[in-house]
Amino acid sequence: MCVTDLENVSLEYEIFNLEVMEGKQMKLLFRYGQRLLRNPKWYFNGRSVSQTRCTPNYGELVCRAVTRNDAGRYDLWADDGTRHGQASLMFSANVQVVKNAEHDLSEKIMQNNQVQEVESFGQQEETGNDCFCSGVTNRCRMATYLYRARHNFNLSSAIPETTLPTESEPATDFLKIPAVVWGGNLITAYGSYLRFPVTDECYFDRSKPCVLLFDKRYRDRAIGYYLPPSHDQRQVQVLMKESSWRLVSARHEPDVREREEKMNKFMFMSTLAHIKDVYIRGRYRSRDVHNTLSIDLATVYNEGLGKMTTVEDCDCHQGYGGLSCEVCNKGYIRMYESVNPDGLCLSIAKLWKLHIEKHSLQ
Repeated sequence: MCVTDLENVSLEYEIFNLEVMEGKQMKLLFRYGQRLLRNPKWYFNGRSVSQTRCTPNYGELVCRAVTRNDAGRYDLWADDGTRHGQASLMFSANVQVVKNAEHDLSEKIMQNNQVQEVESFGQQEETGNDCFCSGVTNRCRMATYLYRARHNFNLSSAIPETTLPTESEPATDFLKIPAVVWGGNLITAYGSYLRFPVTDECYFDRSKPCVLLFDKRYRDRAIGYYLPPSHDQRQVQVLMKESSWRLVSARHEPDVREREEKMNKFMFMSTLAHIKDVYIRGRYRSRDVHNTLSIDLATVYNEGLGKMTTVEDCDCHQGYGGLSCEVCNKGYIRMYESVNPDGLCLSIAKLWKLHIEKHSLQ
């Protein structure tokens, strides 16, 4: 059983690592104290949990007899009553299902700070200058245990907006796709492909970006994809690497235009790790079944699309979580007043101790 009690979900959440023996029951339970948990929904690898395999019950998820197919990431999203109905990630767990010969425990109990980390590195670390790792370390390797999964989004469900949150003139039609669709993290999409149908606005005016990716921390800039002059198809497939995208200005600028700064891998992957919204310029004139945006992400399932060979697996320091050290574990908070543009995960207890010591000397 995996249990956590988060007092303030606005802080960066913790990702638990859990091993369950094959054939045993798994229970994930989120304790929310006295707060009202509204519209809770459980997701497995970014998709709604199938009730034929597991039973979701408010803040609890029970899987009676797990198999190898139940290994993966489990997320609980809910409205905590503080953000006007906006969904927030309350709980997340990476579950590994092991055979009896590999492990003699059917479940691990993890409460508050008593979290046991599961060692996931299956090969010797490699040091290289090409690691992103959120600027935390340069020790990484390719994750060898992940497969490619295609996530589709029906663009008829996108939110139409007559202007981007950029204060740009004149107003422009966009379709907004909230990042909650992908759990607010697209880091495993790096090196894969984004596919979508080209709107008329994008096809006939290529001086402006077709797609904009917004970082939830930096609203003064976005990452844009421009349709190449030679492209003559109404469908496009975009490589999710920095070479295919440009850095553009956004808020408080007179228009959306290319910035002088050069796009690099760190900027691109940092945006994927902290994705806020995705915008497509224009409108689709019909509700065509082919009006679908798809993106390849990593999963532990083999869905027949082959191995995912572009996802890094970083040797993160204490306090960091995620394949690219992109999240802070429980008990740590991200501070941006540092030499690392992605901030540092610092111990809340140590920061509080330093605060007390500082004031005791005054």
